[in-house]
Amino acid sequence: MAEKTLLIVDGNALIYRAYHAFPKNLTAPDGSPVGATFGFCRILFGAIRNLKPTHLAIAFDLPGPTFRHEMFADYKGTRSAMPEDLVSQVPVVHEIVETMEAPIFTHEGLEADDMIGTISRLLEEKHSEVRTIILSSDQDLLQLVTEQTLMYAPAVLPKKPTLFTVKEVQEKYGFDPIQMIEYKALRGDPSDNIPGVKGIGEVTATQLLKQFGTIDALYKALAKGPLEGVKTGVQDKLKEHEADARLSHKLATITTDAKISFSLDNCRLELLQPENLVDLFRKLGFKSLIEELPGSHKLAATAADVFGEKEEALAAVEEEAHEECESDRIDASLAPVLRTMEDYGVKIDVPYLAKLEAEFTTEIGTITAELQELAGQPFNPDSPQQVGFILYDVMKIPTTHIRKGKTGFTTDADTLTKIAEEHPIAALLLTYREKTKLLNTYIKPLQEIVDKKGRVHTSYAPDTSTGRVSSRNPNLQNIPTKSEQGRRIRKAFITEKGWCLISADYSQIELRVAAHLSGDAALIEAFNTGGDFHKETAEKMGVDRRTAKIINFSILYGKGAYGFSQDLNISVDEAKKYIEQYFKTFSGLRTYLDKVLNDARTNGYGETLFGRKRPFPNLTAGNYNLRSAAEREALNLPIQGTAAEILKKAMCSLDNRLKESGSKARMILTVHDELVLEAPEKEAQAIAAILKETMETAVQLIVPVFVEAKTGSNWAEMTPIEN
Repeated sequence: MAEKTLLIVDGNALIYRAYHAFPKNLTAPDGSPVGATFGFCRILFGAIRNLKPTHLAIAFDLPGPTFRHEMFADYKGTRSAMPEDLVSQVPVVHEIVETMEAPIFTHEGLEADDMIGTISRLLEEKHSEVRTIILSSDQDLLQLVTEQTLMYAPAVLPKKPTLFTVKEVQEKYGFDPIQMIEYKALRGDPSDNIPGVKGIGEVTATQLLKQFGTIDALYKALAKGPLEGVKTGVQDKLKEHEADARLSHKLATITTDAKISFSLDNCRLELLQPENLVDLFRKLGFKSLIEELPGSHKLAATAADVFGEKEEALAAVEEEAHEECESDRIDASLAPVLRTMEDYGVKIDVPYLAKLEAEFTTEIGTITAELQELAGQPFNPDSPQQVGFILYDVMKIPTTHIRKGKTGFTTDADTLTKIAEEHPIAALLLTYREKTKLLNTYIKPLQEIVDKKGRVHTSYAPDTSTGRVSSRNPNLQNIPTKSEQGRRIRKAFITEKGWCLISADYSQIELRVAAHLSGDAALIEAFNTGGDFHKETAEKMGVDRRTAKIINFSILYGKGAYGFSQDLNISVDEAKKYIEQYFKTFSGLRTYLDKVLNDARTNGYGETLFGRKRPFPNLTAGNYNLRSAAEREALNLPIQGTAAEILKKAMCSLDNRLKESGSKARMILTVHDELVLEAPEKEAQAIAAILKETMETAVQLIVPVFVEAKTGSNWAEMTPIEN
């Protein structure tokens, strides 16, 4: 058994992991984004605490091309640019690592993976007493797993962290760790733009590996004649794309013999200087991380001295916010339900998506030509700088009310929407962006990640800022619901033969929650009459239904007069009059919202109906933008958070009722206020009744809760089920 353990961290992968796993609206006292930075530290310190390594090393990528780019110019060419709010955090993460004096390994022309591969193999050759654990979620690194080298993938709730051993890799993927190289050579890797053999997916690649072991053995056998048990079409693809397979093999292979200077003794955990981080963490606002630092027992007195009364008060709020409440118990009950949903996955019509990909590609090509014709010259619609040049320099679109950023006048969606009526090129750019985003976010990736049964498995977690359930890898909650393009994609979500989809969506649940929490008599009356609430609001205010709907929801999200004016395309003065009129109509809601904000300022946190607390330290910030954002979030939390808790309670109850009924029906999707089930067609009516009743009775409000159930053979074409 190994006497020592080296934890070697894939720094860049961990930064990205933290960016997507932790709240993006987390900011330092100076307003700068720190969500990924906080998450990086939380994951790293948690791994040290759980794995108890004796040694630590951290590997980072360096800017610039690597030897893989020299081999293949388009390596990682499909990756989008790093988000702006993450770019600024990378140097801060490096500063944290350097401040605590952790050993850092980089090499020009190589990647962090190559540092990790070299160090792990060096230890296997020269230090059999040392076990290496790689901290990463990057599938590429699984090729390094041996009896002595393991990989630890950090947790993404509700899943637990995974410690990949040789056996774990074999069970999950069906082949040995080292064969991950062969797998990527055949299947490719879209995330790194490794081509692989076009037309060969994960199932075929796995089958070929089981039969031949390596691509060398595969191509040697193929050179001798037809392969037994392999479809002719697959053999033709292998022959046609052999060069791509060979290139992909080289690109996917992690270097294990880089010329680096490595001393195990210099990586001893006891050499870390965590106390050096106290001042930096104070600057970043990371009070809660002080006690998580390695060797934090040495820091208790220091932390108390360094942090002032404000930080101590915030710490007390955080501690109180994490006391177990009804909301915590709901989340605990929901966790196994979410894991079951993940395991089931949702059926995808892959041939339909392939057809849709061809259609979108053609449509995008046509739009690109139309854009260039309108502009009078070629340009790249994906480049904000080139788009800005065309709009404001070539076409001379007025910039009087256009916001200017560091690189010029903005070309974001809000700006294009404002000028779209007068300038057709702006409307066309919006269509181009929608189609390209859907193509690259859903249409292509969904085809690549389906399992052997044609199902896609997302990861769910009740971890958004308001407690809503999130969906990641892939995010199935961001597919547009109202646009025709979004419906074209939803049509790809289908069922097994003899089954159907059943969906149910809460009607105006947040407004009903607002009526319950505020006790506003006019709100309660409007819902108790059973009519169209937006229509009734329109009548009370003398506006059309669309305007009333915008006002109703914007009030809940804490928008001020300027936000109203932008949404309704009216002057700020007119917007102020609408707000005044609205709160005269619903005066009880005004009183309630004022109390929510005052309580949040006094307590330092907001709270939902079931006790979920969220700190809002920026409510007293001197910076107007930070303070305004915190006020909007504080106003929104009790209403949207309570609505989220109602849906989660319904999901827990529904899970129990389905089990008790003996039905084979199962929950497969949750999207904001909507639940989607898969059920045998013959049970549709009965399951829809159970679903509707369970959702409507999950919580008793002082106004009625209404749910409409629908069914269909795909997610886009659902029709109401009559009671």
